[in-house]
Amino acid sequence: MATHSLPLYQPLGGGGKHSLISSLRWRSYFFNPARCTAILLIVALSLTSIGFLSVTLQGPWGSGNLIPKLFGSKHSATPSPDLNESDPDYSDIDSDLGDADLYDQLIPQPEIIGKTVYHPFLPPHPSQALADQTIRPITAHSTISNACLDKWVSTGLWQEPCRHSMVQDSTIDLVYIWVNGSDSLHQKSRQTLLDSMPKYRTKDARFREHDELRYSLRAARNATASWPNSTWHIITADVPDPRRPKSILDRRDDLQQSSDRRLGLVPQWLDIECAFYGCAETGSAPIRLQHDTQLFRLTGRPNSNLQAYDAENWLKKVIPSFNSHAIESQLPNLDPQLVSDNIVALNDDQFMLLPLPPSAFHTTLYGPVFRLDPGLLVDGDASGRADGGGEWRSLGWSASLLNERFGNRRRPYMHHNARALSLPLMHEVSLAFGEQFAATPLSQFRGSHRLSENDKPEFEVNTIFISTHFIIERHREALLWSWVIGKWGWSASSASHRAKGMMLIDRETKQLMWEELCGGNGEREFSRDSLLFKKTAERRNGEDVEVNMLMAGLQPPQVEDKKAMGDTTYSWVSMDGFSSGFHDLPSRVEVSRKCIGENAELAWDVFLRLLKGDTACGDNVIAALMHSSRSGLAVFLPAPSNFPASFTADPLILPLELPSQLPPLPQNPRVFAVRLLMRYAYVLGDSPTVFMGMSSPRQTEMMLNNTDLMKETALLCINDDLPMGTNVREADNVLRRWFERRWPQKLACEV
Repeated sequence: MATHSLPLYQPLGGGGKHSLISSLRWRSYFFNPARCTAILLIVALSLTSIGFLSVTLQGPWGSGNLIPKLFGSKHSATPSPDLNESDPDYSDIDSDLGDADLYDQLIPQPEIIGKTVYHPFLPPHPSQALADQTIRPITAHSTISNACLDKWVSTGLWQEPCRHSMVQDSTIDLVYIWVNGSDSLHQKSRQTLLDSMPKYRTKDARFREHDELRYSLRAARNATASWPNSTWHIITADVPDPRRPKSILDRRDDLQQSSDRRLGLVPQWLDIECAFYGCAETGSAPIRLQHDTQLFRLTGRPNSNLQAYDAENWLKKVIPSFNSHAIESQLPNLDPQLVSDNIVALNDDQFMLLPLPPSAFHTTLYGPVFRLDPGLLVDGDASGRADGGGEWRSLGWSASLLNERFGNRRRPYMHHNARALSLPLMHEVSLAFGEQFAATPLSQFRGSHRLSENDKPEFEVNTIFISTHFIIERHREALLWSWVIGKWGWSASSASHRAKGMMLIDRETKQLMWEELCGGNGEREFSRDSLLFKKTAERRNGEDVEVNMLMAGLQPPQVEDKKAMGDTTYSWVSMDGFSSGFHDLPSRVEVSRKCIGENAELAWDVFLRLLKGDTACGDNVIAALMHSSRSGLAVFLPAPSNFPASFTADPLILPLELPSQLPPLPQNPRVFAVRLLMRYAYVLGDSPTVFMGMSSPRQTEMMLNNTDLMKETALLCINDDLPMGTNVREADNVLRRWFERRWPQKLACEV
């Protein structure tokens, strides 16, 4: 049986980093528009092109299986007989014929059932449904030297030795989650599960189809035309193949008739084979399909040894899934060799209305751009009493998990629109909260999972919310670790004590720490017991964003003509430390001497107190240190070390679960701290955004007309809130007419 365990400290360069970088270089090479055009011309003239057009691609569940050959409905699809409810059930056929080698040889062909095209595939074997527990590096950071990163993090300025280290605009992939709830097989599968849950009710609106995906993709084509090497991924629902083999012999000779096979839903208007390759001439990015069942992976607590039978039992409880929270919880399992480190996650009802530069969502310098709503704060709630059919139960539960790990605070809601995410960091989140991510798909419909009174409460995580705030909290954690452990704890302890995990901060060092807190610029009052800054720290990191990006060769996010191109303002950058208000630096900072204490104390205990024991103390210590300079994070960093920097010696991250005692230390604390702060760098940004809920045909038309008048709107979400009894068809017609008027030009691969 396969076992997977997670080392809390993954060495830099470990976990297949070189193979990953290599694969991404090939990916970048292949999807370069000029090279792509040349390659396509050569292939078109080659007599062997047929062999290349039958390309198969390694599946996201392991190296032994193949994703079925992609296809288009107007190319190779062949009709199959319509379903007959009276067909015999052959589910009891001898299962010993399912030889693993036969799975490897399987390349299913497209199928048309009735008039509907499906994408057949075999689900992963349970042994392949165990999550990859290797911590992943940020690929773009590995190409930047330690000297450059040190200068950048310490000063906040992209200058020597970085001026010749030009970085490229981030490669950003779009990831859509889509389901056609009108599909007959999907409806049948959904109703079968609902019939087994008589007390549960779900909203039809969650599965209504308004053809939004077609127009969201058209909008994305216009908005992302300048993005380099972008690939779009559509995560679609899937259903069991309802047909059964006619005989054992048929099953042995033709595994396409296997009862294990599933059918992935396909947008009927999209030529998938054409979309797979994209079209450089029209600016159309490649579009790849993956299906829900292909992504499901079992996670557990860090260092847990999961077995194949654990995954098998879990899969029986979570498949099929009609819960968008469950599907989102599996996004961390997207294959990093197929999907970029940087993604924008969208639902099909979300639209980009104006062209946007990559920096509107991500840059190598500043990290992902999060759009938060500081006016809508989420409290931790582990009771499960909130409405499970919406978002709030999952939000409260996710906030509770964050409180348990990082300390109590209220956290802002994410704007319900296109969201920037880091795939390696989402994967890290799923490992940090592995048990909770595994529990989420147990709700096959939103809010449907019920536990007995003896079970601990485990509800659905909100993957977008918890992933975003995990990054923010890990950056805050990195600041405190760097200042308390890497800087002062390191200098106060001997090498022999550090080796034994005995890092003590004595009274003299505590005094030096207090003097550093009190030594900032600006109007302040301080004494032996307290410190007060009366004004906001004077920082220029926000002002330097445009200059730094231009120096690095990147397109800034702010634009002059806001009606021609979407504008994004970086209202907060993590180079300014941590904002407890999630918007700007505090105007008043008061720090008690009790926050760091006066007596000798273990450095790890000081760190834990500032991190989660007393979050207000930790926030105020960070805010006070922001007064020390106008840019950069130099005040937090350990002193330069004579120990040579090594990608294989130092850890990649701090432990996923906080131990009670000091964990093993890096050999070079400064290099480790710099790369840790870069790993979790982020931006809080603002773009003109509209969220509208459809409540009636007339209201829908008025809202859409108003949206047309708001020429600077960059992002739009249209939520189907049509109540039962409403004229849904009329509202649907209003919406479709507006879609066609707004984005009339078809995608290159629309049928």
